[in-house]
Amino acid sequence: MCKIQTECFMIKFLLVFYFFFSASYAIVPDTIHNHDDYVELSFEAPEFNAACAVIDSKAGVTMTGVLVAPNIVLTAAHGIEAIVNKLNPTETKHGIMAMPITTINVYFKGRNQTRMGQASHVLMDPRYFEKANKRQGKFDFAFLRLVTPIEGITPAVLFQKAIIPSNALMTVVTYGTADLKPSVFSWGGIPVTRRAFRLYERDTYFSRSDDAEEIKSSRYLQESSVFFKILKRAIKPEPTDPEEIIRSYEATQNWHADGSKPFGLALPGTSGSPVFIRLIENGKKVDYLFGLVSSFSHLTGQFRKRGHSEMDYILSDVKNCMGGYQTIYSLFYRTDTFEKSAPNTAIYSQDPQFKMLMKTVNEES
Repeated sequence: MCKIQTECFMIKFLLVFYFFFSASYAIVPDTIHNHDDYVELSFEAPEFNAACAVIDSKAGVTMTGVLVAPNIVLTAAHGIEAIVNKLNPTETKHGIMAMPITTINVYFKGRNQTRMGQASHVLMDPRYFEKANKRQGKFDFAFLRLVTPIEGITPAVLFQKAIIPSNALMTVVTYGTADLKPSVFSWGGIPVTRRAFRLYERDTYFSRSDDAEEIKSSRYLQESSVFFKILKRAIKPEPTDPEEIIRSYEATQNWHADGSKPFGLALPGTSGSPVFIRLIENGKKVDYLFGLVSSFSHLTGQFRKRGHSEMDYILSDVKNCMGGYQTIYSLFYRTDTFEKSAPNTAIYSQDPQFKMLMKTVNEES
């Protein structure tokens, strides 16, 4: 975690960039690795096979999701919202809004074949629609119930409670393809390019300065990871150094320790992509589902003036933008500030309300 917590907690604005479907980008690459490196990383662990493309044939929405049960895909609510605004919802026994839908398909790309499933219903996390949460991008979750279970794909696993080291590796697996040529890597006219990139540090993300209650007590978390600038100096920064330097130093150390794998910044085309976190259990590596990509933000909250494309600005000078932006992702977990853990670790527990939503969605499938 960042050592200067006040800087991280006092970010005043969560400037969420939702989909601009005709001209969105998916990944800002690290300028070191090539396209094939990002593709290969997506096949590094068997758990990554649970990631899928989510494509709406009517609205033209392309995003990413993740299989969490044989017939349930989890994705970002803000993208699904554009599709379901005109649908007629029915309320379940726990207040979840369930809406029938026939236009969404999901695609799982393997080494040698692509599996497809069709959604029958959309179910939304009701907390997302609360005004403050929606503005801040919290609880950005939507469930897609599939007509038939997906065979041959093991659903992603969430832990109940775990001690997470500060240097635990995180991997974003995405099907966002808007930064690629339309004719590249398609299946039946549907883009199903599968790529992945690492996030090498993380920090609690609070979009407003008045979240004192969340800071002091049990917190429902959003986190962010900096699109870091690789630092050549091996001297550990001081607590008074700029946030960019402190976070980039930590990320650089983790990057070297991991063998310098591909990293990047998630732009809007990556919304809904699963974030996996790697834990060591009984000497074995396990990649658990940790969160979903929601948006990106500048570290200072200061974006370019209206009328200027932030994404075009970043892509026109990627190296200069490194260290200044961060990927924001919504978690399925919370951490209790009163529960002590070892240095450089934090204790995460699955959000009870999210657990209830998962149970309800599975029961009604």
